[in-house]
Amino acid sequence: MNYEEIIKRLREPFGGREIEWKIQVTSQDKQRGMAVAYMDARAVQKRLDETVGPFNWKNVYSLWHDNSQICGISIFYDERKEWVTKFDGAENSDFEPIKGGLSDSFKRAASVWGIGRYLYEMEGVWVEIEARGKSFVIKQNEYGRLEREYNAMLNRIFGARQAQQGNPSGQVPAANTRQTQAAPAANSRQTQATNTAANTGQFAASPAYDYQVRTIRPSGKSSQFLEMVDRRGGVVKAYIRATDQSIKAGTCLNNVQIEKKNGNYGEYNLISAYQLAA
Repeated sequence: MNYEEIIKRLREPFGGREIEWKIQVTSQDKQRGMAVAYMDARAVQKRLDETVGPFNWKNVYSLWHDNSQICGISIFYDERKEWVTKFDGAENSDFEPIKGGLSDSFKRAASVWGIGRYLYEMEGVWVEIEARGKSFVIKQNEYGRLEREYNAMLNRIFGARQAQQGNPSGQVPAANTRQTQAAPAANSRQTQATNTAANTGQFAASPAYDYQVRTIRPSGKSSQFLEMVDRRGGVVKAYIRATDQSIKAGTCLNNVQIEKKNGNYGEYNLISAYQLAA
């Protein structure tokens, strides 16, 4: 299998039963919640095993700023006879913090390889929920509808991509049909309410900007990590050495200057200057 085939296989969509749904926001009466699709770590491991073989990938973790984990996933590139590693990180979670941080950083590193990256383009789905302890869970009878919604969103996302690439049929790549029941969510996967726009990817249209912030999260004590979308739909991830309270999910930026930097964990983007769009 050559490089192009490996990347294509890694980026294939997961089957509907291989993903997790988490509640991000709830209605005021706490009867409904917005469910958002996430990768399951075991599904990522299975994808790597099936694509490159269990002996041709590995991962490594490092502590970052005392409260975050950096994960690197390496794949052996046989044509060059070398390991290629891609990194990403996540903060420790509130419950079982180390375990949660390791799992989240692993899945984010997988996204850098393209695994499950399409999930960022998916919209949230409002479902009926019920209280469980201090959080809320999706009612069992909603999972069939969620799987149908997931498949419909796959058709929209991959159909649009095929059309842009000159394939008017918009045929969607087959999702992994070797579906297995996703493992129960680990206790570390605590539901956290976040800004609705950040998770649905729905922002107000505005032509007068260079980038629009899709997600933003702290990175250490004095920096932030941004995921931005340009006007053509391209995604750019970058750090900023500041804690600017005016930047939120949906904020539009102009005159953005991005510098390529090299650190202990490889190459990364650093925003050195920007202006808030009017």
